Amino acid sequence: LLRDASHTGKVVLTVPRPLDPDGTVLITGGTGALGGHVARHLVTEHGVRHLLLAGRRGPEAPGAAALRDELTGLGAHVTLASCDTADPDALAALLAGVPADRPLSAVIHTAGTLDPADMDELTPQQLASVLAPKAGAALHLHRLTRHLDLAAFVLYSSSAGVLGLPGQANYAAA
Repeated sequence: LLRDASHTGKVVLTVPRPLDPDGTVLITGGTGALGGHVARHLVTEHGVRHLLLAGRRGPEAPGAAALRDELTGLGAHVTLASCDTADPDALAALLAGVPADRPLSAVIHTAGTLDPADMDELTPQQLASVLAPKAGAALHLHRLTRHLDLAAFVLYSSSAGVLGLPGQANYAAA
């Protein structure tokens, strides 16, 4: 995933082969700001018509209904799902629910959580609470989808790992 060079903030996603418009694209953290940007881009620029937007709060997440309505207005079929992607059984159940006539064709993992603390005050619980939804979920997604012929498997990272933002040591590690 790249931002365009003109600094307009437009999301540009490059994939090794075209996305199947009849397939389903899973976006974890799909109702968050980043997930929403990616979803819009997939629909408008790549012709994706089936989105599975997963997050811990699913349809109850702030702005989820408005995002679904916006994407539907752009011609997409949108499913909002509650799923803790750090839980491999919950994630497996979510993936098992993808319709056979719209098989999973791509995974975009934007999910994550923050639990800020300075490095010298970081607890093992704070490290675990951030590693699970970012790194742990990425591993679960890999294990559960590696047998599929996906057009894209995209993992989002954070500038925290490069810029060393205060209070984000655990997120930078994730």
